[in-house]
Amino acid sequence: MSPSAQETKQADDIQELIRSIAEERRSGKEKEQRERWTRYVSLMVVALAVATGIGSLKAGGFSSKAMLFQARASDEWAYYQAKSIKQRIAEMEARGSNGPAAAIAAADVVRYKNDQKISQEKAQGFEQQRDIFLRPGPKVGLGITFLQISIALASVCLLTKRRALWGASGVVGAIGIGYLIYGLYLI
Repeated sequence: MSPSAQETKQADDIQELIRSIAEERRSGKEKEQRERWTRYVSLMVVALAVATGIGSLKAGGFSSKAMLFQARASDEWAYYQAKSIKQRIAEMEARGSNGPAAAIAAADVVRYKNDQKISQEKAQGFEQQRDIFLRPGPKVGLGITFLQISIALASVCLLTKRRALWGASGVVGAIGIGYLIYGLYLI
């Protein structure tokens, strides 16, 4: 092979190498452009996860407060029952005795009835408070469920590279956020 043919072959090889590198770079940029939307899907997953976390935290707070008011109501009803028992005993004492003992027992009956009325009002107030904190539970729970489904759809979207799943995930996520907001503002 002559030196000029060898130089021509080397020049052709260099040009082929340059074309190959340029093609790889162009292909890489096109792939990056095609898959740029996956960044937005990833950011959406993060936002949905944050919304789910906030919703779960709020739902737990509502549940704790509802349990607290239920316990207070139960305590008041137990107090009511204790006063009812004491009232019955005082009534029996008032019937079975005369004079000052009967008067004291009758006064106890009146006091116990009054205590019962106050206890009943407190218990019913605690039950109303409990009901207020239980009200958002189903809506918030449904919102969290929709958000979790949306995160799962977005994850499958990232794995399969199907944009239609991204749209479905966005719709389900919007429904979840809607239920979450609605549930949080029910209180």
